[in-house]
Order: sequence, then structure tokens, then C-alpha cells
Amino acid sequence: MMERSVSSRVAIYAGSFSPPTNGHMDIIERGAKLYDRLVVAVMANPDKQYLFSPEHRVDMLRRCLAHLPNVAVVQDGGLLIDLAKREGAGVILRGVRSAADLEYEMQLAVANRGMSGVETVFLPATPQYGYLSSTIVNGFAMHGGDIRGMVPDAIVADVMRVHQK
Repeated sequence: MMERSVSSRVAIYAGSFSPPTNGHMDIIERGAKLYDRLVVAVMANPDKQYLFSPEHRVDMLRRCLAHLPNVAVVQDGGLLIDLAKREGAGVILRGVRSAADLEYEMQLAVANRGMSGVETVFLPATPQYGYLSSTIVNGFAMHGGDIRGMVPDAIVADVMRVHQK
């Protein structure tokens, strides 16, 4: 794959997105306003098990983000800094919900900058989404709870369907 020139006007926002939550959507929509191009990266950790295949996670995100013309969704299983370089992203965008999130994310930010020069920018979670995680969504859905308001309307059925099997 051809590498793009790295730009501070291009950011990458990575996660497992299993499933994407309204908290993720909030960070993506805010990031899309801050950067000329925002790459949303569905990453895979071989040590984790996911309810949705990487392809399904990409599909869900693309449906939810179709209204944002400067946002691209990609999938990768390698190092985020390598993907950032290939995508021309000079910034890693991260959302933080709490001080605990920030402490962990700071360690990653320092390591990523040291290895690649790529800077990390943190966006604090909007208060209404500060509690929200994919784990919480999956817990509610597993027990038949109402997850509307936790995930985009476009994927409520996807999430409920995987938990009804």
C-alpha cells in the first residue's frame, strides 16, 4: 500500500468498536470537525474475542458515519502507528472518560510519540456518555435491556441480534 504524506490535518481514531457506541460517535463527530480527514480504524487484538467480525464492525461504522464525508473507516490488525503512517495521519485522536482512562492513554501517547513522532490529542467524553462502553452495551443487550440511546439507531438491531443467538 502506498503511504501518504503525514499531515497534522489528518487524524486517526482507533478502537475495537464491538459495538460502536454513541460515545464513539460523539468523539468521531467532534473529531471530524477538527480535522480535514479522520480515519476511524477498527483494530483487532488477537488476545481478545469479539462478538462482531471485523467486517461487521466496519459495516456498522460506515452505516453510522455515512453523513460525514471527511471520515473514512478502515480495518487493521497491526500497530496503530504503522497504520497512521500509511494513512498520512499526524495525529492519534483518543476519547477519555475518566482519570483512569487518561492515565492509561498517556502511557500509550508517550510510547507512540517516542516510536513514531505521531502526537496524540485527547477529547474528554461528553458527560452524557462518560459511563458508556461497549462492555456496558453488551451487558444490557445480553439480558434483553433497551440499548437505544447507547448505540446509534442504525445498529440497535445488529447488537440485539448477536445477543439473541
